[in-house]
Amino acid sequence: MAGWKDGGVFCEIFGETPRNKIIEFLLETRELDYSIGDIAKEVKLNRATTYNVMEGLIEEKIVVPTRKVSNGQLYKLNPEKEEVKALIQVFNMLLKKSIEKSGIKEAIAIKCKN
Repeated sequence: MAGWKDGGVFCEIFGETPRNKIIEFLLETRELDYSIGDIAKEVKLNRATTYNVMEGLIEEKIVVPTRKVSNGQLYKLNPEKEEVKALIQVFNMLLKKSIEKSGIKEAIAIKCKN
């Protein structure tokens, strides 16, 4: 997902820590799985920091391994974990509020009418 920006609505509320940047990225792209190296590149963190944060997220089962590609393990959010379900609800609510606040919804509606 090229062009992922530094933190978004999730990081604005909960703080722009390496852990929150990774969680927000995974929330935004929750249907996809990534290697730790790809996550590091996308959220603009060094690999060592990303590996350390991911280790904790994996231990907590917030992130789970999905499949191996070319000897590399891919990961995504664990949709079975209650904490992740809550994070998804909060993230969706924040995103909805952000869209309403920015007027994007109205701009899209106007463009669709034309």
